[in-house]
Amino acid sequence: MAQEQEHDHFWDLIADMPACMLVTADESVLRARPLAPFIDKQSRTIQFVTDDDSAKVEELLSHSSLCLTFADTKDMKFASISGRGQITQDRSLIDKLWGPYCEAFFPDGRDSVAVITVKACQAEYWDNDKGNLSIAFEVAKAYFGDEGPDLGENAKLDL
Repeated sequence: MAQEQEHDHFWDLIADMPACMLVTADESVLRARPLAPFIDKQSRTIQFVTDDDSAKVEELLSHSSLCLTFADTKDMKFASISGRGQITQDRSLIDKLWGPYCEAFFPDGRDSVAVITVKACQAEYWDNDKGNLSIAFEVAKAYFGDEGPDLGENAKLDL
């Protein structure tokens, strides 16, 4: 697959996943927590609305490196992104992202949130193009054979 097609495929893949884990550094400890990403395939950005006084905001202000992990275990599709997080309280951006999800999770309203924008630098994805029966066959074949299972496409991307 050509590089541009791989990039398009990657953004399509993660756009279908409603949640991901955001991993940040809390001094010498890595912390992961689930968040709902706002993914814009056109601009290739990932953003999150969060409490403006949350630990993740403080952690990203101290150390902007982050990792995002996406998983769709039903269809055996996975993705990982390494990059940097930027924090903003830009009201127009918050208004753009605000919706019923935000209303439910942030009852104190728009003045209590910030937006994390991810500047992705690398990504990797695993995309199963087989059904569950085929996966079971590949795993069984690998167990009794000398080669690992073929579970679909895997690509590493520089973004």
